[in-house]
Amino acid sequence: MALRTLGFFAAALTSAALASPHQLNLHYGTAKDWPALRFKFSVKRSSMQIHGQSDFTMFADPVVSNDIASVQYDTFSTFTENSVAFNYTVFNGVSYVSHRAMNDKSSSPGVECASSDILPSINSIIPALSEAVAVSSISTSDGKLIECMSGNAFKVTWNGVNFGLCFSGSSGFTMYGNDVDVMVEYEKAKILISAPATDEQCARAISSSSVTLIGKSLLTGEAFSLQDTRKLEAAFGFEFTLSETVCGCKSKPRPCVFLHGLAAFKEEKENLDTDPYWGNLTNHAPCCSSMIYVRLETMNTSWTDPKQQRKLCHHLLAVNENNENSTISDTIIVTHSMGGLLLAAALASGKCQVDSSTSWVAIASPMRGSMSSDYFQDSCKDNTNFVMETLIDYTGLCPGGDGIRSLAYQGEKHSSKKLDALYKAAQQAYRTHVTAAMCSDGNTGMQSNRQAVYWVLGRTMTHKSSKNDGIVEFYSCAGGFPESKFGDSYHDRFYVTKLNHADAAFRNGDALINTEKMPLKWFECLL
Repeated sequence: MALRTLGFFAAALTSAALASPHQLNLHYGTAKDWPALRFKFSVKRSSMQIHGQSDFTMFADPVVSNDIASVQYDTFSTFTENSVAFNYTVFNGVSYVSHRAMNDKSSSPGVECASSDILPSINSIIPALSEAVAVSSISTSDGKLIECMSGNAFKVTWNGVNFGLCFSGSSGFTMYGNDVDVMVEYEKAKILISAPATDEQCARAISSSSVTLIGKSLLTGEAFSLQDTRKLEAAFGFEFTLSETVCGCKSKPRPCVFLHGLAAFKEEKENLDTDPYWGNLTNHAPCCSSMIYVRLETMNTSWTDPKQQRKLCHHLLAVNENNENSTISDTIIVTHSMGGLLLAAALASGKCQVDSSTSWVAIASPMRGSMSSDYFQDSCKDNTNFVMETLIDYTGLCPGGDGIRSLAYQGEKHSSKKLDALYKAAQQAYRTHVTAAMCSDGNTGMQSNRQAVYWVLGRTMTHKSSKNDGIVEFYSCAGGFPESKFGDSYHDRFYVTKLNHADAAFRNGDALINTEKMPLKWFECLL
């Protein structure tokens, strides 16, 4: 389904679900047993900035169990972007975001339930610190030694990301990473963080975590116990070196050509040098000797259309002057959404071929179709619900162009025996020729102005599985590749993420300290 179309009615549905506005406040009181924490983040990669900021602060207030065996943190942070203030709060395991224009002093901010992983999860650092491993030294990837007090250097793995940690006792600790450094200070005063006022019932997604004695020492600044000291001494011979911060091309640099999905009303006869459909891959594409973009009309043209398939092959063959006849060579092809299905169909029908020197990177491909197409068609026939039917009618796209209708889910009522057969042929070509694939089994996505849209679509559409990016289910994107072939790290050639459908086109950068949401880093390190 067209992203603009889906975005329109999903945004309206989201707006209707927003909570009443409120004003969020922070209160300072007297210190209690465990100190509150101040996290100062310094982001090194521009693709990982949050609200355009490389440096930001998060506050954390501990809630400790009676037996002091577990702890949970309430957290708060604030950002400003485009003259809008955003406050992020986690209280009692529930995440909220509020926002208000900076020049609007009269009204209260809007409040929404938020995903717990929009920002780095402070609560997920608890098990990381509890499992800290003592090291004798910490070095950067270029061999530079990071100075730590003797006996207070550690390796910590936070959400799959490795850090070197220097503990400075009552002064706090600093974590050194490839993409971000984090300085943690112990607050002298208690920080009381309150939940925003809202009528919406937001789900609790965070619970308390058990903490070891080493973890407690790091979280409170207390001296290590004798037992911990012996453990640290036993592991002290281990040295830790941060890995390379930037990936290089491991294969041969080649021209890269990008093919979009179902979002274009106008065809361009020639290949383009830029396309706003895609995010900025500058400095993230070491294997691309050039970047070229194909623009086809996809709203009203089916992926099964032989003429459309021939057009695609013509565009791809024009990318590299070394191509002969109908064989695409020495090229990196990157497809998103229906673009992947169209290429698979073109290969399956013999309109063109790819040889072993060409790499195909397939992203969010609906290889079995998408239930969003079925839902759109049902809504056009007034077979869903009044709100969605009204919104879809308002777009003026009913009964839906050939592009939308051709994505009817395989084996469902809006498909046909002929379409099902074409899906099977495309899936075979997909499994034969795909070099790498990125699919999603969740739609929490990256922070963006359309994040909530895809979250709503993932729950409103009659998807067959909750494992979807808002538009395409993981099962459909996998296209017959076994789930076991996919891993949840950007190091995995077949990468399963928590990105939404738009994030996967590199539009919203990479997450910070969350290896399940790093599409740019994945592409940078892939080939």
